Amino acid sequence: MIETVFITALLVVTASIIHFRVLRWCYGMVMGDDRRTTHPMLLVIGVIFVAHLAEVFLYALGYLVMELWLGVGTLNGAREGGGTDTLFDLFYFSIASYTTLGIGDIVPTGPMRLLTGIESLHGLVLIAWSSSFTYLMMEQLWGAEVEGE
Repeated sequence: MIETVFITALLVVTASIIHFRVLRWCYGMVMGDDRRTTHPMLLVIGVIFVAHLAEVFLYALGYLVMELWLGVGTLNGAREGGGTDTLFDLFYFSIASYTTLGIGDIVPTGPMRLLTGIESLHGLVLIAWSSSFTYLMMEQLWGAEVEGE
């Protein structure tokens, strides 16, 4: 169980740092003195989307470590690999958990369930953070356009 708590905490901290760094970089690209884009909102949305995919993949790697290397849980249900989990299965399960979609065709067992619950909560927080960031960027960019007219 201690391995599960350690991996979960490590993933939450790492994904949060990635998200923070990506949003800071994005803000600098769009609002900084050396603006490098003519379509700032497309950049914001695209970069945030890629960041979320990277964070989901990070959690999928966490499931891989927990299942195959540490043996602290498994994923049961309809899997692409038949009897063994493939990276596609882990990514699919991770994205369903991260987005709180929770389809239910793949179910975790053992201590791995803790990571699944935390991933859902963390995904919800990061998605909300991205939404508020996007809103603030739209407000600043579109407010500047109206003032400039």
